[in-house]
Formats: sequence, structure tokens, C-alpha cells
Amino acid sequence: MKERCIRAVSQALGRQITAQEARDIEQRILANLRREAQADPAGFQSMTWVEQLQKAAERSARELVAEAALKKRRVALQAAAMDRLQNFVADQSAAGMPGLDAVRRTLVVIADGKSNTLSAETRADAIRANAVRQLMDTFEAVDPRMWGLFENVEGVETLVRAIYGEQTGNAKVDAGAKAWLNVAEQLRKQFNEAGGAIGKLEDWAVPQHHSQLKVSKAGVDQWVADTLPRLNRDKYVNMDGSAMSDQQVVDFLKAAWLTIATGGINKITPGGNNGIGMMAGRNAEPRSIHFRDATAYLEYQKQYGERSLWDVMVGHVGHLSREISMIETFGPNPHHAFSLLLEQEMQRQAVARPQSTGKVRTEAVRLQSLYDFVTGRTNPVANEHVAQAFDTLRNWLVASRLGSAVITALSDEATIHLTAHVNNLPELQLVRNELSALNILNQTDKNLAHRAGLALDTMLGALNRWGQDTISNNWSNKMASSVMRASGMDALDGARRRAFGTTMMSSLGEVAGKYQRLADIDPVDYRILLSKGITETDFAIWKMAQLEQWGAGNGVLTPESIMRIPDTQLMASGAVPRPDGQLSVGLTAAEAAAYKRDAVLRLIGVTLEETNMAMIRPGLNERFFTSGQFSRGTFSGEIARSFFLFKSFPIAMIYRHWMRGLNMETTGGKAAYIASLMAGTTVIGAVSQTVNDLLGGKNPRNYNPFEGEHGYKNWMAAMLKGGSLGIYGDFLFSQATHYSKIGAVGALLGPLAGLVEESMNLTQGNLIQLAQSKDTKFGAELVRFIRGNLPGGSLWYAKAALDHAVFNQLQEYFSPGYLAQMERRARKEFGQTYFWQPSAGFSDIRAPEWQRAVGQ
Repeated sequence: MKERCIRAVSQALGRQITAQEARDIEQRILANLRREAQADPAGFQSMTWVEQLQKAAERSARELVAEAALKKRRVALQAAAMDRLQNFVADQSAAGMPGLDAVRRTLVVIADGKSNTLSAETRADAIRANAVRQLMDTFEAVDPRMWGLFENVEGVETLVRAIYGEQTGNAKVDAGAKAWLNVAEQLRKQFNEAGGAIGKLEDWAVPQHHSQLKVSKAGVDQWVADTLPRLNRDKYVNMDGSAMSDQQVVDFLKAAWLTIATGGINKITPGGNNGIGMMAGRNAEPRSIHFRDATAYLEYQKQYGERSLWDVMVGHVGHLSREISMIETFGPNPHHAFSLLLEQEMQRQAVARPQSTGKVRTEAVRLQSLYDFVTGRTNPVANEHVAQAFDTLRNWLVASRLGSAVITALSDEATIHLTAHVNNLPELQLVRNELSALNILNQTDKNLAHRAGLALDTMLGALNRWGQDTISNNWSNKMASSVMRASGMDALDGARRRAFGTTMMSSLGEVAGKYQRLADIDPVDYRILLSKGITETDFAIWKMAQLEQWGAGNGVLTPESIMRIPDTQLMASGAVPRPDGQLSVGLTAAEAAAYKRDAVLRLIGVTLEETNMAMIRPGLNERFFTSGQFSRGTFSGEIARSFFLFKSFPIAMIYRHWMRGLNMETTGGKAAYIASLMAGTTVIGAVSQTVNDLLGGKNPRNYNPFEGEHGYKNWMAAMLKGGSLGIYGDFLFSQATHYSKIGAVGALLGPLAGLVEESMNLTQGNLIQLAQSKDTKFGAELVRFIRGNLPGGSLWYAKAALDHAVFNQLQEYFSPGYLAQMERRARKEFGQTYFWQPSAGFSDIRAPEWQRAVGQ
């Protein structure tokens, strides 16, 4: 900035501006010259240079005024958030909870029923579910084929064209496009209302996705050559309104290529404060790459993307949901707020008990690491090739080992009904809803549940139950997802989630109608509900909602029923309590809308938390333990993550049900919960075990502990398989050991270690045996290796047929006596015999000997 301009600005402000302020003002005016030129190139070019400068200066002045107001508002929002958080921690500490434990509960779900708040994790899940449920029209417009296994390419292209504003002539697709744009705008406004600053881009349609690997592999020249013709050149103008030349745009694209290819590392300032700014200030940078139209976008995504359209959309929703939750919970600058809260409590606990300083500091460091994991402030992927290689191995193991997981998942019935009992849900209604949900022809109730925000992750094909976090949606990820869907696991899990969620929302609607105030609810019967941080305001709004009648006795309190409450009813009722307990009178329309939205999020959040208890789904706390502590793309980190493959579920059993049971209010309550958990999962574990045996052609095991030597042993196996002892059941009864000779150490270290052990035995082990002139049995071992690692080979309805038609015969051919040895092993270890002999054909199947289950 020239000296005379600096003097003029300083005189206008009444003080001397700094050199940095001068540079900032100059950069702002230059940027706004280009924005004004973009908005109306012809009109801008008709102006004189002074008029153009004046126009940019006026825009800059408006921005400065708005930014000053936003800064003031952010200070107020941050102060309010800190006051709320500090009061919560103080109240919990006064009740005997360690302060750092209280801080943890503001961040993630702790299932012991003592949190008394809705965590940032649950709020993010609720915001995401509230957004995705409104995208059902969008999802249906794409019309995924084969139960969602494959994306309908034509449907995707038509939807993208509709989103870009093209006329498709398809009302269903147009409705889907409108739903997406409405949800995206809704999330933008929510972010801004919480203190963010995302501008509105008029030509914004769908998020852009760039594969760092594909972009870097193409090279700068090829990527620029492919991208340049696809750009909307109207968006690339000089400060005077003239169009940028080809060379200017090429130079811009080369800089963009470097940013994408390096993952943004090129923009790091060594020693600077990189990536630790205020979260509310994120997403404010305008998009730089503008595609010409839907065709250009689709062509680019096909060439340089690696995710489906639905993945990109849901990823955008998930990213914004997490950030909205964090700034609503911790204020516009959550990083600073959480660190301050953490340090205050660490200091308070250390001063109170100096001898525990080391333990307190360790807990605080771990809690900070958990916060970094929740907010995505973890180290970037060190090597994407290494990360993808391990992802492929893990996905292969899922596809080859979990085809019968749907049978093992029968034990969920125990946790479903235990969670229902704790929440005082009507058992008969739950059973009726589950039977209805299991009816594959009942699409009406399924759509109603999805539109209420229930079982959406199952609809999206998530593999969270098995701890699968991949960096890309590649062929191996699709293969694993396809096997899980083909096994019926997703359908069963989704039906149960819909049934439990429906019963929960119906019960909440009944409770809201039965009691006048939240304080009137029986604290024993509804302990879990009261522990979620539900307020009198939420409850008063729930009472105003007209329940939806879904049939079969379900009067359901849904997000839509809450949103249908007229704002005028809230504004005029004077019945909505404020946080201080006083009644709100004369609400504005904006305040009424905010109250309703928060009541919706708490309804969804409470329901999701308890649904994830009923059908255990690992949360952020568990995922941090199993994967968040380990660096992606490093051999040590990937091996550590692989150790926990399939184990996030049993670990979540410990974190959730055992923790809830051990924290019941009375000794009798603790004993009753743990006993119910173990008894229920053991009995259903025995049922699951028996079904697996029958599918394998085996007679039922003896479950009479007083008859024969195997009765007690089989009940122990059922207890472990049912999951009540968590991780040990997974170690000892993993599907990975069924078709292989993995040793105890291999089973303990996980399926990837077992795969390595099998591979070593097949190669190095056979070479050693050959050198010692021993029979290698290479052919038999190779058959066993292929059988145990065949994607889809463990599908419960296909594995017996595959064995009898192909693999048993091959094993016997390469290793005579193998089938007889297999029968002897089953008889020795579990006292089992076969009703379908391994060597028998399809015409030699006999009826199972059911009497063996009672030792006869």
C-alpha cells in the first residue's frame, strides 16, 4: 500500500495503522476487486479505475464491519460456552466425579448412566442423522441396485445434472436434488449460527473430491491438461474484469495441483501456527476450482475421484456435522476451550492431591489425544500406499471370515432386551416391532424409520461394527461391504435398529404425554433417560408434538412431529422453560426455531445412544482405543490397527455394558445387570453355536453339564461366543481358526497375524519339511489356505455346499484320511458327530440328532 493511502486510512481510523494492517487491507481490496469483476465482468470493465477501486473499497468496508460484529458475537458465544462447561464440571465434581472424567463426558459417550449431558459425539451423530434422514429423496433418486451393493451410474448422472440446475424431466430426481441443496444450505446456516462464517456460493452444487494418489500420479502437466477444458472460465477474471488468459489459468491450476498432490503440505509455514486456528473460521475460503457444468464435474470425478457420489455427499454432511457439534458444545474456538478446561481440571486435581500428579498428567495427555482424534487433528497418512495395502488386507479378511457373522449376531437379542429393560421400554411392543421390521416386504415402516433418522448407518452400508475405517472406497472395501450385505448382516442389523429406535421414540412420546414436567418422571424407571442431559425445555417441546401413528400401537415422537409444531405456538405459549428454569415469554421466530431444532437433536441423540447400546456399535472412545492412537500409513501403526480387527465389538461390550452394569446404583442392581448380561448372551450364544454347527453338517453339541464330559465345556464356549466376556470370546472362537491351523499366538494377535502364520507355514514351513525329507502335504495345506481366505466362502448358506462339493474332496485327495481326522477332532474336542458326513454327497444328508443337545 502506498504511503499516502496508509496516511489516509490512519487518519480515518484516528490512529496509525501497522505495516501488517496495511498489507491486510491491500490484500482485501485486491481480492474484492476480483470478486466484483467476477460478479459483473462487463459492468466492471465499463467503470474507471477509481470507480472500480471505490467499489472494492466499499465491499471491503462492509466485510470489516461484518467481521467486527462476528468477532464480538464469537466472544459472547465463547464466554457462554465456557460458563456452561465450567458449571457442568463444577456440578459433577461436587457430586463426587473427578473433574477430568467430567471433561471427557462433554466430548464422548460414556455409557455408565452418570454423564448428565449430551456429549459432542452424540450431538454430531444427531446432526448427521437429522441431515441424512432428509436426504431419503436424494438416496431414492439414485436408485441403488442389488440392495445397495452397486451404484446406479445413470441415476447418479441424472441427479448431478438436476443439482446443477439442468431440466431432467424426472420429478423424483428433481425432488432428490432439491432435498440435497436444502440440507446443504441448512448445515451452512447452522454452522454460521454457531459462530462460523461460510459464505454462500451461488453456483455451489456438490462437494468436490480429489484423490491425492490419482492427482499426483497423473503429474502436473497431464492434470492441468485434463482439468482446464472442464472449468467455468467466467469465474476466472483479472482485477479489472478482463478474462484471465490460458496461461494465467494454467499457472493457477499448477499451484492447485501442488496443493492437492501434497495434501496441503506445500502451504505449511515451518514454525508457524499451522492448522490450529479457530474452528468457526474454517470453511470460509471460497472454492477455487469451478467446473463448467454437471458433465465436467462427472468426468473429473470419474478420472480423479475415488468415492461414489453418495460417499462424497455423506462425507460432506459428516464433516460439517462434527464441526457444528464441536462449536455448539465448546464455543467458536473449541480447541482453546477444551485445552483451558483440561488445564484447569488438571491443576485443580493435582493441587488437591499432589501425590497423584503423575497419574493426573497422564490422564490429561490421553484426554487431549482423544480430543485430537475426535476433531481430526491427528497426523496425516504417512504413506497412502502402505495404508491402502493394509486396508485391502483387512477388507479381504472381512470378506473371507465374516460371512457367518449374522449367526454370531444372534446374541444381540440379549443386549437388545437388557437395554430395553433398563430404559423401561415395553417388551411386547419391542418384539412386535422387531418381527415387523424383519418382514422384507414391509417397506412402509422401513421408510418411516429412515425418515425419522433410524438405522441410517446400516442403510449406508457402514462397517463400524467391525472397526473398519478405510481411506478410500476402493474395490476391496466394496467387496467387504458386499459380503456383509449378502450374508444378511446389514438387513438384520438394520431391522433391529429400526425396531428398537421405533420403540424408543414411541416410549418417549408416551412419557411426554404422561408427565407434565421432566422433574415428575420416576428417576428409577427412567434413570438412563435422565442421564442424557435432557432439559425441561426439550421435554416441554416434546409434549407439544402431535405423535405420528405408525400402526401396531406405535404413536411415535419423531423429528418431523417436532418440526411441525407451529413457531407461533411456541412464541405464544410461554410454556418453554429457559435454562435458568424460568418460563420464556415472547419468543422470537428465530428462538422458537432454535428451541425446536435442539429438541429434535436431543430426541435423535438419546435414541441413537441407546440403540448403539442395544446393538453394540463402537463409539469414538472405543475406536480411539482400537485405532485412533496409531499412525496411518506406517507399518507399526497399521500392524497395531490390524491387531484390533474384529475386536472393536467385544471391546465395546466391555466399555458399554460392563461399565453400565458395574455403575448401577445399588449392589443388587450391579449383580442383576451383570448376571442378566452373562445369562442372556450365554444362552443365545449356545443357540448361535448350534445354528453354526447345523449349517456345518454337525449334530448339536451336548449342553447337559451333568451328562458326559463336554457339557460344561460347551457352555463355556457358548458364554465366550455370546460375547459377555468380551475380547476373550473373539480370541478363542474367531472364525479365523475354523478352516486353518492358526496357533494360539496367531489367534491372540488377530486375523492378520494368523494370515501371516498360515502363509509362512505354507511356504517356509514346507521348504523346511522338504529339506528334512518329510511329507510336506503342500496340496492339502494349499486347499485349506484357499478355503479359509476365499471372499464370500464363509457365507453361512453356502459354506457347507462348497465344502461338500469341492473342498472336502480336494482335501481328501491331497491328504488321504483328512476327513476322518476332522471327524475325530470334533468328537474329541466337543463330543460332536456329523449328520452330514464330510465325505458324503448331497443325497446322503440325514436328519440332525437333536437328542444329543441334552446328552442323549
